[in-house]
Amino acid sequence: MQTREALSLVLRDKGFRITPQREKILDIFFSLPEGEHLSAEDLQNILNGQSSDISLATSYRTLKLLASLGVLRELDFTEDHKHYELARSDAGIQHQHIICVECGTTQEFTSLEVFNASVSIADEAGFEFTDAQLKIFGRCQQCQQSKLKEAAAS
Repeated sequence: MQTREALSLVLRDKGFRITPQREKILDIFFSLPEGEHLSAEDLQNILNGQSSDISLATSYRTLKLLASLGVLRELDFTEDHKHYELARSDAGIQHQHIICVECGTTQEFTSLEVFNASVSIADEAGFEFTDAQLKIFGRCQQCQQSKLKEAAAS
């Protein structure tokens, strides 16, 4: 994963100032456990809990900017509900996501096959590969067990 300083340099190199709001939002993403994703609303709740005066509109603009610069990876898990995570430049093979349709639990996984297919498809189409996002939907083990218990009880 890129360092906090390297990501700040990305912003500066592309002509963007490192505002206190952008610094605060970057700090929050760097403090997250690996594999955790935030929506704009999740970010705003964290900011509010820290008594920040950053508005939701500023959070949205900052998330969009950081995603467009490749600092954050924008993920679309459900309709019109984006989540964000730090972009991992050193991983090479991007991780993908499997999402429970019942409880929304999201797990990350990596797949060399998905990566190779993505690079190959981009190459055949004359594109420079930058990212692939595969979403697999299903029911997690907990939700499967809950369904079985419900069915047995009826």
